[in-house]
Amino acid sequence: MLASVSVRLPPSSGQPVMMVHVPVGLFLPAGISIQIDEQAPVQLVIQTCDLRGCYAGAPILAEMLKAMKSGKRLAIGFQNLSKQAITVPLTLTQFAESYQRIQ
Repeated sequence: MLASVSVRLPPSSGQPVMMVHVPVGLFLPAGISIQIDEQAPVQLVIQTCDLRGCYAGAPILAEMLKAMKSGKRLAIGFQNLSKQAITVPLTLTQFAESYQRIQ
């Protein structure tokens, strides 16, 4: 596993939230960044790590949701312990259709 992103709609708020999961062995102070296509990256603070990986979560604001629905690529960025940048590209090709199904 290099990176995974899950999006859910909690029944209590109805506001979409994102959870990013990356492997262990990171330079934690660098956090995790997400970038949609050519937009400016958004920094996420790593909330916790366990034996399976490290996790960062954030609410998905309306502007980001719109960009994800129309975007082509979501890049997950982090640094390893040697402070080397690692970028994992994920496709957003069917995000809008998938999101519509969970609404």
